Amino acid sequence: MYMIKILSNKKKQLYGLRMKEETTVLEHLNLFNMIISELLVVDVKINEEDKALILLNSLSESYDHILTIMLCDKETLILKEIISTPLYNELRKRRNH
Repeated sequence: MYMIKILSNKKKQLYGLRMKEETTVLEHLNLFNMIISELLVVDVKINEEDKALILLNSLSESYDHILTIMLCDKETLILKEIISTPLYNELRKRRNH
């Protein structure tokens, strides 16, 4: 019973994950990966495309343009691309300030 409650809470955390505007992409990715890892420990596997969609959906509104670009003309989403694009964008913003 306890394990079911933990599993339910972790899934809620993952599917309800939303990046706050003051959070960096790296901090958000660390939280995302931590939740994924905790789910893996209890044998919950999430395929790469679903992880990519969950991550895209969890980004703050300031990354909506990235969401649009990433979803345009794509048949499948590649998690590595979803991770690298906002990270690169954040690094570029920091260099310009």
